[in-house]
Formats: sequence, structure tokens, C-alpha cells
Amino acid sequence: MNRPRSTPKSSQPSSRRQPRLKQRTGTSAFTLIELMVVLAIVIITMALAYPALREVKRSPIAQAIKDFEEVCREARLQAILRGRPTQLVIRDGGAELIVEMAPEGILGATNGVSALSIREYPPEEGQGPIIARRISDEVAFRALIVNQRNYMEAMATAVRFYPNGTSDQFDAELQWLRLEARRLSLEVMTGMLTIEDIP
Repeated sequence: MNRPRSTPKSSQPSSRRQPRLKQRTGTSAFTLIELMVVLAIVIITMALAYPALREVKRSPIAQAIKDFEEVCREARLQAILRGRPTQLVIRDGGAELIVEMAPEGILGATNGVSALSIREYPPEEGQGPIIARRISDEVAFRALIVNQRNYMEAMATAVRFYPNGTSDQFDAELQWLRLEARRLSLEVMTGMLTIEDIP
């Protein structure tokens, strides 16, 4: 039995040596930290610019719809919270939207617009509207119906919201320079606004 002689590992050259990794020279690359810093700067810039860009792109009819949704939501909310009817007053052919407490003894179904609504705002201290919005001159109502009565020719009309979450019946059509049109309707049982495109 012949056994091969073992030699110390340190003195014997190894033919199976691991190849050394070559160090790159002359190539440039971004480190992970540099990429993360650039990404953070881009995200912060976009977060700051996004609201401004979104407002710039909004068409006049889109802004009018947003304002109308806001005043309807606020009128409904205030009626529920205060336990008293509120009204959305549409003045000047739809150019101005005002939410106020509904006057006592005047029904919304009979165009119960208060004297306070008809005069110019801002009124005296404590008598002002809850919220008021002005619609662009480029947007106009082409139909305005409250409780199945046409109020297109009225100086002002009121749409009531009640403490139980209901509202007057309301149907309207908004048009922007003959380019776009939207139909607005209030769901009587919920007081919620629905919007649909008109072809």
C-alpha cells in the first residue's frame, strides 16, 4: 500500500487558486446613496409642483363643478349639524353660489330666497353666508329647475337642504362656451349631487 506523501499546504503551489477579482479602473458609476438623494429631490419637487399644475389644467367647467359640489356638500352638512334647513342660493343666472341658513316660514319649493340673499355680500357682521363661490363667466346654466319649476329667468333661486339629509329636487345643466356640458342633479332622499356628461 503506497500512500502518497502529503506535503504541507503552505509550501505546495496550488493549481486551483481562486482568481483575484480585478479592480475596475477608469469607470464611473453612481452610488446607491447618490441615486437615493436624486430620487428624494425629484419626489419633493413633484410633491410641491403637483397642486399648482393640477389647478392650472382645470377647465372653467371643471372648476364650476368642483365649486358646485363643495357648496352642496356644505349646505347639506350645515343643515344636519345645526338641525335647521339651509339653502343654496343661485344668483345672477348662476354666476354666484351662496349657502346660508334658510329663513323661517319661507318654503324652498316656492323660491324662498331671503332678502339677505338678494342684496350684495358681504353683509353686516354675523349675517353673512356660510360659504360663497363665484362661477367663471365662461360657464352658464342652460337649464335650472327646482322642484319641477323653471327658474332660468329668476334673479335668484333657493335649493333647500334639510336636517334629515334630504333636499329639494334640483336639476340643472351647465355649459362651457359650447364646448362641454354637464347635467347636475340632487338626489332628493339623500341630498347628494350627481353629475353626468351631456354629449
